[in-house]
Amino acid sequence: MEFLPRTLLYYMLSHGYLYGALLRHTKKRRLALAAFPFFLVMGLYPYIHDLLPDGSAAQKLFARAGTVWQPLALFCLLTVLTRDMGILCGRLGRGRSPRTPLSPAARRNLLVLLLACAGLYAYGLHEAHDLKVRRLELPLLASDGPERLRLVFAADLHIGPQTGTPFLRRFVEAVNAQAPDLVLLGGDILDDSVQGTTADRDALRQLRSRLGVFAVLGNHDAFGGHERARAFVDSCGIRVLSDELLPLGPLTLLGIDDPDVRAQKGNTDVDVAALVAGRPSAAPVVLLTHRPNLLPDSVGHFALQLSGHTHGGQIGLVEPLLVRAYGTPTGLSRHRSTAGESLLYVTTGVGFSKLPIRLGAPPEIVVIDLVPSAAASRP
Repeated sequence: MEFLPRTLLYYMLSHGYLYGALLRHTKKRRLALAAFPFFLVMGLYPYIHDLLPDGSAAQKLFARAGTVWQPLALFCLLTVLTRDMGILCGRLGRGRSPRTPLSPAARRNLLVLLLACAGLYAYGLHEAHDLKVRRLELPLLASDGPERLRLVFAADLHIGPQTGTPFLRRFVEAVNAQAPDLVLLGGDILDDSVQGTTADRDALRQLRSRLGVFAVLGNHDAFGGHERARAFVDSCGIRVLSDELLPLGPLTLLGIDDPDVRAQKGNTDVDVAALVAGRPSAAPVVLLTHRPNLLPDSVGHFALQLSGHTHGGQIGLVEPLLVRAYGTPTGLSRHRSTAGESLLYVTTGVGFSKLPIRLGAPPEIVVIDLVPSAAASRP
């Protein structure tokens, strides 16, 4: 199995810090020592989950335990870090030894801070599972085409023990309820090296649309090996597009590999203009690619690009930094070049990675009704 060093560091160091705090603050040393195997196992949680027999009772029980413990562990980690930093800064600011007890007023202030953090964290857990349906109408079809073509777009499912199969089933139900003509998944279907369980596969197989379900792979799909990720997605009845142009009646779908997938394949950069030039008709091109940056010399050669990757920052205050990094905002934006005009939609995504919370960036599926250009005003 291929595991990222940073993933190992995240789980092991966070649980190591928590265990160190337990040792510091408990007088029952035997109890703390007895808890060591638990912290070790949970520090290796995603890997042990992946090693258990797929679909077995042991894996399901372990996944259920993890979906309860991991968000709690993160909150405990943030709490302990906040407490330790507050104590250290307060004592150093007063020129006292770090071992000097806090005053009653300082303890009250710290308690208020921790309670506020607990409330914010609880809301973040709620928002992370409060799936929204966002609707757009875009006049991109030819005037002699169908009156309406409904796309449902979603990205960043991050299927794994943190998100859980029940949330995945809710996602599938929400998509099917829109009666889509076409379902598009914009990468990071899997989370890191976790390759999906039988229950996850069964849930995704329930996606329904008239023209089919299509996907591209993202960077997290590549972390465990793009071939294994593709095998899982294929087994769900979802077609993966890899630098591939696909005519679908009134539109043409173009799926582009993520740079991490491309690097594993040893491929060079893709030329969107060249790919589009080979399409058999003048149908508008919908470009599906995981990352929200605009590919070189691509603007004007496609009608609409659909991307994810950023999660809208997952915490809304981070979103301006992502705009600076990628040059494109979350949501719908318009871009022009000498070749023409293109629209880009960047979704906040469905799941989450590492942090099991969202604040100001709720998860979403995007329902896009394409209509003839003469049937609606331009967005």
